[in-house]
Amino acid sequence: MKKSVLFVSFLIINFVANVSYAQINNEKDTVISPSNIKKGIRISYIITNDQIEFLNTHFDFVETIFLDTNIRNKIQNPELVLYRSIRSSWDNKPEFDWNYINSNENMFCHSDSATQDTSTRIDIPEFDSWLMDGNDLVDSSTADATNHWVNYFAVTASAQVYNYNYDGLFIDEAGNKLSPGAVEGDMPWDYSPESWRDGRYRALSFIKSYLPDKTVIFNGLMAGNGADSSLSLTDGGMWEDFAYDIHDGSYKGKNRWLLAIQCMQRNHNNTNLVLVVKKLGLIDNIQARIFSIASYLLISNPNIVFSMTDYTNHTNVQYYPEYDISIGNPLGDFTVNDDSVYLREFENGLVLVNPDADSSITYVLPKEYHKIVPVGGGFVDSLGEYSGSLSYEPTSGQVTIPPESAVILKDSISSGIINMGNQSDIKVYPNPVKDYFIIDLNNIDKISIKLYDMNGKIVFVKSEQQKQKIVINTSNLKAGNYILSVSNKKGQIIEAKKIIKE
Repeated sequence: MKKSVLFVSFLIINFVANVSYAQINNEKDTVISPSNIKKGIRISYIITNDQIEFLNTHFDFVETIFLDTNIRNKIQNPELVLYRSIRSSWDNKPEFDWNYINSNENMFCHSDSATQDTSTRIDIPEFDSWLMDGNDLVDSSTADATNHWVNYFAVTASAQVYNYNYDGLFIDEAGNKLSPGAVEGDMPWDYSPESWRDGRYRALSFIKSYLPDKTVIFNGLMAGNGADSSLSLTDGGMWEDFAYDIHDGSYKGKNRWLLAIQCMQRNHNNTNLVLVVKKLGLIDNIQARIFSIASYLLISNPNIVFSMTDYTNHTNVQYYPEYDISIGNPLGDFTVNDDSVYLREFENGLVLVNPDADSSITYVLPKEYHKIVPVGGGFVDSLGEYSGSLSYEPTSGQVTIPPESAVILKDSISSGIINMGNQSDIKVYPNPVKDYFIIDLNNIDKISIKLYDMNGKIVFVKSEQQKQKIVINTSNLKAGNYILSVSNKKGQIIEAKKIIKE
């Protein structure tokens, strides 16, 4: 039975041989394809209203440093958590009152000296001027309680979360250890990796006590720092840069990769987790993107959020077509076969990951699949426009997975059809076409037009605002069938038609 198929972001438009053209054009038959990826992002000060609309329709989890009622009101669909670093002293930004902090000498004093003054104050160079030391906690009723850093952080950050009605608090830099030579001034007199770890436990628990009905997530899951125990003290944690070094983009290797994957797998039923990829040049590195997404899919779970950022321009809003991968529910946990391929089966697909840094691995497929190949992706512009799609290549037999790479496979497409109904007054004519066709937009504001061939490849893309009619030149296209998709500014498809080129 012959099948023709178009995949468009969140929608898969399926055309089956026994469905008539009239049904396709009049009923706009489509299948809604929910993504397997729970998506997270951190936003900077530079963001437009259109980009916020994009966040509302594309992301599940947003971190922000903003203290802004308008932002709170506009970001509605994703869970919104306040970002507060427990490490960075950004003097020119309003996260905390740095005049107050710097005027209290014992804010960062940790020693056995009877007099805690500037001579025993610990200062980390440049923008880092703290020590997350739970050993320095004092009773909240103590007169000078907020002269101690963790006390001050807990009181101030929790007040901001409640005042602006955010969903929770994200504590950045909660996992960093000190080492000799890392600070300008004195190390804590009793400092050791063990005392730091135990003090960190107390600090996390103390901060959470100020936010009993809010979500508290910390950035500090990593090897050797008591990650599993820390997760029991808050509502979750982030494993940042689990695959790549943000400074030079290098792969951290299988052992570091596996520590993160195993931590996520152990804890995903009990707490909220965030898995993050930050890599220089990620937008142009399709292999790294597929490897990252596939690694997430190995342990994907409703409690795990995934975030992926090209760190070359990390303050810009970014989105990738891989976020829209849909292969159904997992059929179990990931396994490792004899050739060291990490794999996980899904209702409608298969994920294969090779985390080795040096050797390729071959795998014999049990049946024919469609290999998922992302096209484009990256920045979401100020108008909320984004260019990216998924294409699908028939794949069978033996596949070779290069080092630090992955393959994501989708079953042959035979999805059922549901009726979206008429959703717009858009008219397309003539059809069949020869050298051009016209789209009558009926003055719909801000739309995106894409034309696909029957393999899911984009052959034409265009964005327009407030135009009545658009002429699409088809003189360079081969004769055959194509799919036209028209999306609104929220990325929702409002028109889908088969175009016949004579």
